[in-house]
Amino acid sequence: MHLDQDAARRAAELVSLHGVHTVECAFPDTWGALRGKRIPASQFANVAAGGFAIANAAFVWDPLCGIFETAYTNPDTGFPDMIAVPDLDTFRPLTWRDGAAVVMCNEREVHGSTPIELDPRHVLRTAEGMLARHGYTATIATELEFYLTDAQWNPLYPDVQCYSITKGAELEHIMSDIRREVEAFGIVVEACNTEYGPAQIEVNLRYGSPMEVADNTVLFKYAVKEIARRHGTRATFMAKPFMGQSGNGTHLHVSLRDAAGHNVFDGDEPLMMRCVAGLLAHQVELAGVGSPSINAYRRFEDYSFAPTYVNWGGDNRQVAIRTVTDHGPATRIEIRTAAADANPYLLAATQLAAVADALDTEHALPPACRGNGYAPQDRPLLPRSLQDAVRAIEAGSLLRRSFGDAFVTNLTQLLQHEVDEFSRQVTEWEKTRYMEVS
Repeated sequence: MHLDQDAARRAAELVSLHGVHTVECAFPDTWGALRGKRIPASQFANVAAGGFAIANAAFVWDPLCGIFETAYTNPDTGFPDMIAVPDLDTFRPLTWRDGAAVVMCNEREVHGSTPIELDPRHVLRTAEGMLARHGYTATIATELEFYLTDAQWNPLYPDVQCYSITKGAELEHIMSDIRREVEAFGIVVEACNTEYGPAQIEVNLRYGSPMEVADNTVLFKYAVKEIARRHGTRATFMAKPFMGQSGNGTHLHVSLRDAAGHNVFDGDEPLMMRCVAGLLAHQVELAGVGSPSINAYRRFEDYSFAPTYVNWGGDNRQVAIRTVTDHGPATRIEIRTAAADANPYLLAATQLAAVADALDTEHALPPACRGNGYAPQDRPLLPRSLQDAVRAIEAGSLLRRSFGDAFVTNLTQLLQHEVDEFSRQVTEWEKTRYMEVS
């Protein structure tokens, strides 16, 4: 194994400088959950120099780490090792827990430096490379929703008071800690507010490069859950945790920048509209990435502020793609289709692949939706179930062209497994509806 002595020296300096006793070496799995190992500070230089071995099953299990047969790795392969290599540029001390730091890792094959093609960070770098070939870099931002609950998963207050300063004050003992501690960590919360559900919160994270924002998004979710538990409460980013209430979404804001760093959407509306057309052309295929769970499709209801049609518009919060124009350097496209349980790396990567495709291929731009985004219209509907989303991925070509057969095969096998697992369940709804009358 090659040992990077420069990385070892730098790692030792980081540990000494920040006085940490434990380094959490983390990477996102296919679902966006952080996996990895905790390394004592005394051993971190060795890990930084050569990485550490971890089973490649981490990219093929279900959300509860259930193992099943996949093409990529299975009992016949023996679930071999891959190597997690710390990216020391991402090293940061945790501000919500003394003595610990976190560093994001990239996954590679055991022999050599070949990236693991299922690694979400590698998938996102691939998408960034697609834009770079056109001379552009992307700037993105995420807008997340979550619920704060008690230990039994009941919302901390029962009523809906969107944007309420008064109801928000009831959550400030938690939210003020979250804002201050993640900002000290380096994640800037530009704003937060109560949303359209009981004790539901919306948070706008500051824009940046795709990798920086994806890292910050998974680490923000990690911090929120831990800080909430410290207060004796819980936080959930589940897409639709409560029947009859608003779902949790992830809105992705995207702009393109030229070599000089200028936002090219500011002043080039035809280019922006070309990208909108490309995004619309692929939203059905990309739905399974943005909404990867059975539960996520409960969000897609009329008049829920989650889109149902593949449509677009200006200042309209009922459409799939919203254009924020005439905002100078902040001019951008807002993609409103994804759920809060989406993997932010894969979400960003696949949407940027659609933008890159728009730069290669001119797609027809349908008329803007200028009124009710839920009214019957001549536009495709977003998939209504995870099974429909799996079929759309299999029928599409963008993901396979952009990220390869292994990525698409693994993704569809994981999503189909969720469909199959759910199909075998007997739900409380079924019992209530049929037990007595049957």
